[in-house]
Amino acid sequence: FLLCGCFPQSYQSIENKFKQDQCFKYHYQLLNKKQKQLYQIIYNIAHTRKQNIYIKEKQIDKVSKIVNAVLKDHPELFYIKEWSLNTNGLFNFEYSMKEKEILKDQKRIKKIVKQLKEDTQDLKSYQKIKYIYEYLIQQCEYLEEADYNQEIISSLIYHKTVCSGYAKALQYLLHEVGIEATYLTGMSDVSSGNNDYHAWNMVKYDNDYYYVDATWGDLVNNEFETINYDYLMFSSEEMNKNYQIQDSYEDTTNGNNTYYKKEGYYFDYYRIDDLKQKINLSQNECHFQFSSEIYEYAKNRLVSQGDVYKIIDVSNDREIKYIDDERFH
Repeated sequence: FLLCGCFPQSYQSIENKFKQDQCFKYHYQLLNKKQKQLYQIIYNIAHTRKQNIYIKEKQIDKVSKIVNAVLKDHPELFYIKEWSLNTNGLFNFEYSMKEKEILKDQKRIKKIVKQLKEDTQDLKSYQKIKYIYEYLIQQCEYLEEADYNQEIISSLIYHKTVCSGYAKALQYLLHEVGIEATYLTGMSDVSSGNNDYHAWNMVKYDNDYYYVDATWGDLVNNEFETINYDYLMFSSEEMNKNYQIQDSYEDTTNGNNTYYKKEGYYFDYYRIDDLKQKINLSQNECHFQFSSEIYEYAKNRLVSQGDVYKIIDVSNDREIKYIDDERFH
């Protein structure tokens, strides 16, 4: 007789793809030796898209930690839907699409990455980070009902996503252009009391760590849509004012490479002529950050006392609108 079916295998029978993995594995680095061994097993299962594999560990809480670490380090594993573990240590991934669809989407992503590399090949690291931040915001629309909204295909292919899609895509694209970044989770907007689950990124730059949140950078309201640069390359201190992080992270030790300081838009003094020099008249908007010591004074001068009209031409019936964020000063 002929016996057909999918029989459980040992993890030892799976090809070891971990040795070729070049991702920035921040969450892997935080594990102990035994956890790292399990991480490699789980990664190999996910990468080769195997099912019904016996692993060493039988405790679901321990496996859950490792699966989360694998998925946070590897945004390219966009096809994983769920996972399970029985009391005998039989581990299984459920995949969200068939092999043919996975290969098709991988090919589409590869084409996007190829073009992105061509577009950024002459840029320095900071410029690459900024380019990808702007690229994602311009390409994506925040939509909670988006298909595959926790994965990079929602942002890179379908252009409709949520915070997870923004963060995983940014992590993935930065890796592809040679910049180390990781995926972080926690609660957002803690200063206002709106504790919602959120995801953003930690980026390694110039031997330091900065934070990027392309979701909040995609600013849309009833009147206009723009890129909010408050959430490009902000410090760990600024992060802790606005987020309740659940993952491990690194402190920003220097802070001189935040967006506003890098671009020359940070001021610890107030002088109209200096502000005016920073305004690009060909653009419809400008961005400044003031130190805590002069923030209120600068805001009062610009808004209440009308200094903004001294530095921006409002002829031809142009209208001035402003947004201030007290969390970033």
